[in-house]
Amino acid sequence: MKILVLSDSHGITGLMADVVAKHANDMACVLFLGDYERDCDEISQKFSNLVFYVVPGNCDFSSDLPEELTLEMGGKKIWMTHGHYYGVKSGHERVQAAAEARGVDVCLYGHSHVAETFNKNGILFLNPGSISEPRGYGGKSYAVLEILGDVVLSKIIEVKG
Repeated sequence: MKILVLSDSHGITGLMADVVAKHANDMACVLFLGDYERDCDEISQKFSNLVFYVVPGNCDFSSDLPEELTLEMGGKKIWMTHGHYYGVKSGHERVQAAAEARGVDVCLYGHSHVAETFNKNGILFLNPGSISEPRGYGGKSYAVLEILGDVVLSKIIEVKG
């Protein structure tokens, strides 16, 4: 099972639409980690064959969506949060503690616009970076999760645009 993970589009949807189109036939679903949930509304209308799961970010004012989601996929428990409530720009301690408390296999977060992936205490942590406004040394990026039985693989993909 493959899952497309996007975050922090901030109203710039062209590249996001291109990425979804590129992977539309290979992915079980799309997970969007906030900062401009309305971008996902727009994109999802073009790809009715895909299910989109969305959490709001700190720029998604007056959102009706839940602040975080926990999903069961491929026998794995995946927790989605934007990350701003867990201080991910200044460290991983709070998001790690929250993920451990929830007993998840995968923790997905955005907010910092910095792509990164690491394992800690049996949990895969993944920030796909920003599809529109990257920070740090990397470029615009997204990620693909692949669940193969007991193994969860992650790949951050940098894009031009």
